[in-house]
Amino acid sequence: MSRPVWTGALGFGHMHVPVRLYGAVSPRQVQFHLLHDAEGARIQQKRVCSADGEEVPFEHVVKGYELRPGRYVEVTRGELEAFEPRASRTVDLEDFIELSEIDPILFDTTYQVMPGEKALKPYATLAMALRASGRAGIGRLVMHLKGHLCVVWPHGRGLVLSTLHYADELISQDSFPELSMPMPRPVETEVEAVLRAVEARTVDFEPQRYQDTHRERLLGFLERRARTHGVRELPSEAPAPEEEEVPRIGREGRGARRGEVREPATHGSLRVRSQAAREARERTGRQKPVGTTARTRGKGSSGTGKKKA
Repeated sequence: MSRPVWTGALGFGHMHVPVRLYGAVSPRQVQFHLLHDAEGARIQQKRVCSADGEEVPFEHVVKGYELRPGRYVEVTRGELEAFEPRASRTVDLEDFIELSEIDPILFDTTYQVMPGEKALKPYATLAMALRASGRAGIGRLVMHLKGHLCVVWPHGRGLVLSTLHYADELISQDSFPELSMPMPRPVETEVEAVLRAVEARTVDFEPQRYQDTHRERLLGFLERRARTHGVRELPSEAPAPEEEEVPRIGREGRGARRGEVREPATHGSLRVRSQAAREARERTGRQKPVGTTARTRGKGSSGTGKKKA
């Protein structure tokens, strides 16, 4: 069995049911990798600066939010951590509703809810109560440092949990000009013809009847291709260049270069930076005479964090 994606409990009144969440769906799309046509080696994605085309080490990559075109506000890891939802191992069921009241467009990801250790009896009790009431529980789940609205309801022999989109995340149909105009009145005979066609094809829904024929055809083609054209063995990767070992430092200074003075991440500050000004400074820095060594930037530097040749 796969590992649970979340371990905690469902809470309701005096009830506390330890549970584990497992993925309810396993996507089976055919995945392709990018290869070098000459050598057959995997293509690697790299972080490249748009100003000079140079690769940027991960420790010199910062997050920025675009306030206006070309103007960003930079934030530190510590500042973002302050806004992370409070970690909780309990999904408190705040309200109970009929599942049919939820617009299907709000559903996001569904998980199987399995009972935790020695929790089979309270788990079965909650599942039976929800099934008898015809209701589903609305709660909040914190997973992967993100808060989710969620719904828990009985399904099959157990319970499932689905995360939900918030109402303000939906794109209103009013924003589409195609639906903002008055609808023409349909011709009654045409509506009746469509109704007859619908009735003629009405069946009981059985998910097993519907197969991914595109994936099956594609996999069949790839197998034939392998038999007729053979397969390519992945060449061994080139050894990574040896680099000078950097001393380990605390979390707040992780990624700093030797001798660099950095402000602790938990005490960072917001900085608005113009993209044009950033590029101008970088162009000026690249005009240094050959042989000039870039000085280590301190706390008051512009923060570009790139090495100069």
